[in-house]
Amino acid sequence: MRERISDWQRDWIDANGKTEDLEVVIKDGDLYESAPCIYEGSFAGIPEELVDRKVVEWSKIVLSSKQERVGAYSLTVEGSQDERFPDWGCRHERA
Repeated sequence: MRERISDWQRDWIDANGKTEDLEVVIKDGDLYESAPCIYEGSFAGIPEELVDRKVVEWSKIVLSSKQERVGAYSLTVEGSQDERFPDWGCRHERA
């Protein structure tokens, strides 16, 4: 079962290999309205600071104003009241 980002990352790379494609958009559950995502990019490129985060919601993007996001996974991680992540490649438009 995929519980953490590291589980999603491992399963994706095992099935598809490492790429530089846009494969995942990661959101912080506490920052959803103010910052739609905290990371956008490939599973292989997910910052080390995020891999242990618990995934509380996931979906696959089927429609987006940004065509490159279509087909990517959207993972929402458990938020943290004391910790805020830097912006790792997010474009700050909704999927």
